[in-house]
Amino acid sequence: MIDLQLNYPVLDGHEELLKSTMVQALSEIDEIIPICKTGGELADREVGAKWLSQPGYAVAWKNVFIGMGGHNALVTAILSANLNNKVMATDELTYSNFKAIARLMGLKIIPCVGDADGMTPSALAKACETFGVEAVYLMPTVNNPLGSVMPLRRREEIIAVARENHLVIIEDDAYGFLEDVIIPSFFHLAPERSFYIYSFSKPLAQAIKTSYLLAPDRYAERVIDSLRLTGSTPSALSTLTLNKLIARGALQSIIAAKRQEGNFRQQQARRLLNNYEVIGHKNGWHFWIPLPPNINSANLSHLLFDRGVLVVSSDKFAIHEVSHEQGIRVAMGAELDFDSVIKGITILKEELQKLFQPDA
Repeated sequence: MIDLQLNYPVLDGHEELLKSTMVQALSEIDEIIPICKTGGELADREVGAKWLSQPGYAVAWKNVFIGMGGHNALVTAILSANLNNKVMATDELTYSNFKAIARLMGLKIIPCVGDADGMTPSALAKACETFGVEAVYLMPTVNNPLGSVMPLRRREEIIAVARENHLVIIEDDAYGFLEDVIIPSFFHLAPERSFYIYSFSKPLAQAIKTSYLLAPDRYAERVIDSLRLTGSTPSALSTLTLNKLIARGALQSIIAAKRQEGNFRQQQARRLLNNYEVIGHKNGWHFWIPLPPNINSANLSHLLFDRGVLVVSSDKFAIHEVSHEQGIRVAMGAELDFDSVIKGITILKEELQKLFQPDA
């Protein structure tokens, strides 16, 4: 199978660098299985604070908590803010595993329409008025699945609605590392009500189940309790490896290489699919193809599966799984050999040609 479904980009040489750094980190750990503090040791949280700070927006170590990956951090944020069984707003198309987590935790999800800049403030305000929304989940920087980036002005408008309606904001920054323009996070702009999740499975490697969670001061005690009960303590080996890569500038170099390669792959995909609408970030490792209403994305996904290609259909991202605008997400971060990606996209193009006439 050609995997255009999962999206953990790894480039030549990065795996060997990660292995050698892990071996070095292991040799420096005093005990084979050291006991770490829940939420991370002070030195590790200081590394995280420096990594997440921006010019004009310094992050304090006391707001940084180290989790066991992005999902662990997301569950922790929901539990810490006591949002389980509450009402939360999100985009009409959102991260599929957020939907699964929401179901598990009894969350009622309200979709809010968006435009090229992301969720509209008016849609969020209406959801608050109509449904009693208490929180909002967003992927504003390199959105999954659309790849859009919410500009600063829109973020400030969303914050104004959040403050007026006393909302908690949860920002998932899984793909934000691909954006080369520095944009303040919601935590930077509204630290009194925002959770921010930065996981390393995509910037670094899938095996690194380490995440940074930024949380408001008032939730600190509940964050520690939630981390302890959902993921226990962070991995000393994983955290030390991460610290070393950051200190050497290696992680920064890896991210720069992934932006460059993502840009190349995005351009090649658009060249192959030049007769179709392709939506994605300029450095993105995934893109979105809208489909006309008469083409069911799940059916297209099945056709591609039969030809040995995996993609993700729009029902996996849509809040309204039956009634929504059809589309598919194509990921280019699971196949190390780009020739396989090209082959998979070529097969996709053949199936699209069978289903409808492309625009001239």
